[in-house]
Amino acid sequence: PSLLEVVASALNIMQVRITRSRMAGDPPDAVIAPRLAHLSLMDFHRGREAIEPGRRAVASALPVLRDVGLG
Repeated sequence: PSLLEVVASALNIMQVRITRSRMAGDPPDAVIAPRLAHLSLMDFHRGREAIEPGRRAVASALPVLRDVGLG
């Protein structure tokens, strides 16, 4: 892997650990996590690719969110 890939992987690991720690200390009411593992840190040019999975994730979660009073 290139130096940039190593740095990006390290940042991703750090971000995941920080997120888990914060969520454990102050859990959110809901989490919507579209499947975007195929995108990397520097894939800004692939934003359109991320929007549709995000919309689908929200659309599938919305009925549950409404049922619990969050929608």
